[in-house]
Amino acid sequence: MTEKWDVHTHTTLAPDTFTALARFSRYGDFVRVRAHASKPCAELVNSRGEVQRDIEANAYDGAARCQECDPHGVTMQVLSPTPMMIPDYVDDASDALEICRILNDGNARLVCEFPGRFTALGALPMRDATLAIKELERIRALGMRGVEINSNIDGIDLDDPRFFPIFEAAAALDMALFIHPWGGFMTPLEERLKKRMHAHYNWRPWLVAMGMETALAFDALRSGGVHERLPKLRVLYAHGGGIFPALLGRLTHGAYARPDLFAQASQKDAYRTVRDCGVYTDTLTHDPFMLFMLMQSLGAGRIAMGSDYPYPLGEIDPVGGKGIYPGHMIEHLPETKDAMAAAWERFHWLPCDNADGARELPCLTKAQKQRILSGTAKEWLGIAPMGFT
Repeated sequence: MTEKWDVHTHTTLAPDTFTALARFSRYGDFVRVRAHASKPCAELVNSRGEVQRDIEANAYDGAARCQECDPHGVTMQVLSPTPMMIPDYVDDASDALEICRILNDGNARLVCEFPGRFTALGALPMRDATLAIKELERIRALGMRGVEINSNIDGIDLDDPRFFPIFEAAAALDMALFIHPWGGFMTPLEERLKKRMHAHYNWRPWLVAMGMETALAFDALRSGGVHERLPKLRVLYAHGGGIFPALLGRLTHGAYARPDLFAQASQKDAYRTVRDCGVYTDTLTHDPFMLFMLMQSLGAGRIAMGSDYPYPLGEIDPVGGKGIYPGHMIEHLPETKDAMAAAWERFHWLPCDNADGARELPCLTKAQKQRILSGTAKEWLGIAPMGFT
């Protein structure tokens, strides 16, 4: 059986935790899950009683997730918290730690119930390095393989010195890091920018600002020297790295053109950072040509299949409604030019030509496909040695 690992999936707490979490309702951004009053689903609700989104059982129930994975051959999901549930906004360190422990213990239970189907990443109270490192050590003892953090911590860039001890501990403990965009440009405070980025304007925070946030996170860890100082820290950036892969040349040339502005920054340029340090992305580009660009920049050994399951921006067929589970883009790309016509049938939502005429889909070898579908995930998580094939 071909292995298929999904490195980018999210979970929430279950509805039966709703009442028990009432003590955190003083935090306006705290989100918990309650059963829906009239529908056979649940909903994410903040402490003001505002519904953030409806969710199905697959957000918190292991059996439901397995049932959806099986038809698509997904053998392993990497579970991480829903980003809005990570308590970066909590100013009380003990409360932030307790929320993280609740999230982490929930995912640890899912792994224990379905050990062959799930592995997990934890959440940390990033605003208190001492408590964050203690929780990092605790979840490692539980068998977790890494942590998920947001692209900024309550508006603070990731290269802030207060976070470096956490990253240093993660590298020493062989724990992977998953960076997911949240906050920042998605929820700006400046009024003019808020009007431009508000959630009801073409879903702009999710479709545009998320890519910007991920690029800012990469630039912080790159220019701030975190990647350079901790080259063995394995960091996977969500959504195909956002827009940072498209900016590698600009970032490198900018430092060459204006060295006076980079005197305090890492002198390792963006290309060398990607080459020499533990930089990974998932495949979630929604476009085979963008995926191929990512392949050219990073190589199959730095790209792992990721889906954003079970949320709407997961990689499904956007036209046919077939519910194709993520990985279809990789698995259905042609391996030879002779297979091109058949492959195009699976990418029917894309224009098959441009100003130059007919275009060809990128070709991936069987080895590249398998590397992306499972091999890279194992390497990033520390399950397989570097260079796993």
